[in-house]
Amino acid sequence: MYSLRLLAVLSSSALLWASFFRGGEWLVWVALVPLFWALSAEGRRGRGAVLGAAFGSLFSLLEFWGLLELKVVLGLPIALLALSGMVAWGAIWGGILGALGTRGTALGLAGLWVGMEVLRASGPWGVAVGTVPVAFVGLPFLRAAATVGPWALSLAASLTNAFLAAALKGKGKKAVLLASLPPLFLAALLPFAGTPAAEGELRVALVQPGLDLPERLEISTEELLQRYGELFARIPPGIDLILLPEDAVPRVLSTVPKLQGFFRAQAARLGASVFVGGWSITDGNYYNSVFLFRPSGEWELVHRKVRLLPFGEYVPLRPLWERLGLQEILARFLPREVTPGEEFAPAGIYGVVICSETMFPGISRVLVHKGAQVLLALTNDSWFGKSRLLWEHFACVALRAAEVGRAFLQAALTGMSGGFSPDGTPLGILPLGKRGTRTLRVPLYSHTTPYQRLGDGPVLGISLFLFLTPFIGLAQPPWRRRSARKGRSP
Repeated sequence: MYSLRLLAVLSSSALLWASFFRGGEWLVWVALVPLFWALSAEGRRGRGAVLGAAFGSLFSLLEFWGLLELKVVLGLPIALLALSGMVAWGAIWGGILGALGTRGTALGLAGLWVGMEVLRASGPWGVAVGTVPVAFVGLPFLRAAATVGPWALSLAASLTNAFLAAALKGKGKKAVLLASLPPLFLAALLPFAGTPAAEGELRVALVQPGLDLPERLEISTEELLQRYGELFARIPPGIDLILLPEDAVPRVLSTVPKLQGFFRAQAARLGASVFVGGWSITDGNYYNSVFLFRPSGEWELVHRKVRLLPFGEYVPLRPLWERLGLQEILARFLPREVTPGEEFAPAGIYGVVICSETMFPGISRVLVHKGAQVLLALTNDSWFGKSRLLWEHFACVALRAAEVGRAFLQAALTGMSGGFSPDGTPLGILPLGKRGTRTLRVPLYSHTTPYQRLGDGPVLGISLFLFLTPFIGLAQPPWRRRSARKGRSP
């Protein structure tokens, strides 16, 4: 029987991973059923922890397989080390999930799942790709995030999965009926998640230079300027804004007058503001930065990345690893760490973020609270080749757009470049790996969504309550409690 449970949790890993593919989104409503069935049927916490660790490690192996693309620059041993680290992290959070979910009830398992997703997507080591809300991009329920936020999507999916798992254990038709309520609840919210009429419109040109990883590290300044000259020549007149990707200029832009002069000239020629991702250095500290070149000829640094990517821009606990004798490996993997910026603040009506900052809903809420009418992301995903991770990272943009009621655009070195309106409708997407530009008509909004006002507190409180139901006498569903009372002796 234990081998059957192990097979169930492994199949659940594969189903959840498949739900993040375009066209596989509907699997999110059933992907966790085998996992919840196995944990609720397991009677020993130790074995439940093993089941959870097996689930988490296989899911992380599938989810982060794209990390092997790092071998192009860092070599296969370093790429395998990066993937192994994510698999180990998956085994840890999966093991905790399995231990706490052993003999779990439907309500308790749903609340536990949401809590674990929030924890592994939070904090300095948090990674939000691979969490259930991202799988809702492409589903009509996505717009409900404007009312209840992303973690309510996770809670709805986990409740449906948990009740279906209960039905497999012989809980009857009532469990199946309860499983249908969460998607119906999200559907009922959709009329209240409508977007008001746009208050204006921008014409925006996205520039995707098609610089893959080896080329980006070798290209000369003259070749770079020639490529961007060809791309800017394709941009039609009447553009308000031009968005280039993160690391569009793999130089310390603030110290290269030739590059500054090029972008100043292009901004003046087209009469458009130009956002460019590059590097800045202050007092020996390197910052992943965004520069704004205005049509007037003025330019300024408008954002330094605040939420750095662990093991990509810095190594957590680096002094500890060095004391353990890993200096040479760390020097090869990440010889120079990035210094974080200090705050998120819009540049006029533009809320600007860099790369992995799109994964975290709180950042978009801060920018909108401070007056952003449109959100912009500059990213460099060339590290992951053409793997599925590029789409999933891009899907975070659609989720953030729905949550705060703003159009959200992304420019990438090799893809994915494009944008989404607040209802999840694509505004336009450049093909992955293609060198080119794309002009979008982007609506402007200044309204406030219910989620923008309320945040995650209500949903997290509900999830905690559901997790605690076994400890406060609500472990059994209502029909089971009624049956127990009828059969109780006077």
